[in-house]
Amino acid sequence: MRINLIYISLLIISCTKDYNEIGNNFLNDNIIDTEIEYFDVIVNQKLIPPFKSSSLPAYQLGEISDGLFGKRKSFFVTQLQPESFNPSFGMFSQEQEISDNSDDMTIIEENETIKEVYIEIPFYNNTYDTDGDGVIDSLDLDPNDINSDSDGDGISDIDERRNGTDPLNIDTDNDGILDDEDTETINPNIESTVYDIDSLIGNINSNFKIKIQELDYFLADFDSDNNFETVKKYYSNDSFIESFAGDILFDDEVEININEVVIYDVDNPDTEEVDESLDVIERLSPRLKIPLDKDFFQSKIIQNEGSSDLLNNENFNKFFKGIIIKAYDFSEPLLLILDYGKASINIKYEYDKYNKNGTDDDTNDDTIDKEIDIFSLNLLGNQINIFENDAVSNEINQNVLSSSENLQRVFLKGGEGLMAEIDLFKDVNGNDIVDEIKSNGWLINEANLTFYVDKQKVNQNSVLYEPERLFLYNINSKLPIIDYFLDNSQGQKPNENKVIHSGLIQLDEDNNGVKYKIRISEHVKNIIRNDSINEKLGLVVSSDISNFLNTDLKNSDGLKYIPVSSAVNPLGTVIYGPNPEESNSDKKIKLELYYTKLND
Repeated sequence: MRINLIYISLLIISCTKDYNEIGNNFLNDNIIDTEIEYFDVIVNQKLIPPFKSSSLPAYQLGEISDGLFGKRKSFFVTQLQPESFNPSFGMFSQEQEISDNSDDMTIIEENETIKEVYIEIPFYNNTYDTDGDGVIDSLDLDPNDINSDSDGDGISDIDERRNGTDPLNIDTDNDGILDDEDTETINPNIESTVYDIDSLIGNINSNFKIKIQELDYFLADFDSDNNFETVKKYYSNDSFIESFAGDILFDDEVEININEVVIYDVDNPDTEEVDESLDVIERLSPRLKIPLDKDFFQSKIIQNEGSSDLLNNENFNKFFKGIIIKAYDFSEPLLLILDYGKASINIKYEYDKYNKNGTDDDTNDDTIDKEIDIFSLNLLGNQINIFENDAVSNEINQNVLSSSENLQRVFLKGGEGLMAEIDLFKDVNGNDIVDEIKSNGWLINEANLTFYVDKQKVNQNSVLYEPERLFLYNINSKLPIIDYFLDNSQGQKPNENKVIHSGLIQLDEDNNGVKYKIRISEHVKNIIRNDSINEKLGLVVSSDISNFLNTDLKNSDGLKYIPVSSAVNPLGTVIYGPNPEESNSDKKIKLELYYTKLND
């Protein structure tokens, strides 16, 4: 229990005159009481309809499934943008190649030919190392102790970092002598980075296929139905787009590799004493790397050098409208949330280059050599996530139809999922009780909304991944409540900031969710003391509440918007409602109000 020392100080200051006159008996134990009061809240279950799924901060690919919310599949549609417009492949433009260049014999037809095309899409990842001992938190035996020994070789993680040995390998150089005995260990991976991949939900060893196709549907920027005066909106249920899938660029099984990608140099046959293929030229974060159809890009891109189709972005998007990426045929559910902002299609091609070999006046040693270059198409422009969802269960549907006083549980799920609408300071008949609370003359110290997880329901339905956070916002203003803006506290990770306002999941010893608590002290004070309007609040699952922007809902008579952080979150949970069974009455949704009052 907390006592607000600021209010106590103000009371003491305001009563200084009386204190001097009356004496030391003023502050006896009967004058001030600090207490806690619990209030019921009105809660209604709401379905989240399809939402505007373009211009999102993250996109999903694949499927997720559990016994509670069923299966949800998702695929991704994107436009493309060349790294440069009106490009010249090779040394010279197509116009230069085909013109009469008798004055410059180095300008030749370059015969650009694709050797390889592949799409690269990085995973979202992190390298959080809270204690700075060289081991990322997800692999650290104790992320808060630099002296923990994560590989159990008798040497602490921090000492291994100092020694240059691998804190996750008991035999760093694999010579058969363990690190605690080896006096000549050389770490072959000293420059490598270990990543925590936090964007794969499900079994990463699942077998599945990916199909990538050309898009034959133009994703316009502006809405023709509104005389092109408003931005065109694309929604999460716009599955018709899939019927515009064209040429297949790839369709095969892929594997997930969560290790760092190391790119080595090519050996130079002229330097027999040196093997350049052992030299690392680049290290990349873990990613999908998928080969694409070379003939398609030879015809579509390379042979269109000098064409107006590659002149500017508008022309290009009408010529090459984009691609559709779909994952399917999973042995086990797996959802991939990929970093499309850093993705690209890389076209590796060779071309002929006239080489004078340093003798401008002697053509006898001139050669035509093969050179290699790469041209990239970035995944930019209009991008859409499209979902296919199982119908909600009868239990969930009944919840949506039920009144607040009958809700035993509340289901929460991101995307086209479920949310809760919350009314504070209302009685069972919906009447406002704010004036009644004001009449008590309480000084509000702290206010919290606590939401207990129905662990039995979650476990019975194989909900393996619980949302890390719940997010509370004003439905009318579409903004977080004032406590959000006043909380500058920092968490161990960026998505854990605002730890006082919180909403972060609290776990038991088995890492199962117990409850979520959201502090709303300033919000409540504004209602009680400053006559702020007591408006309805929305409660949704979230992953990172630093983004509190909203996205539009489609054809909705009630809700008009949903927080983007919830739209991109695929997870769900169950919390006890305002009227659970008697055995769980202590876990009902409730408002906790800590206050100080002066006794008469």
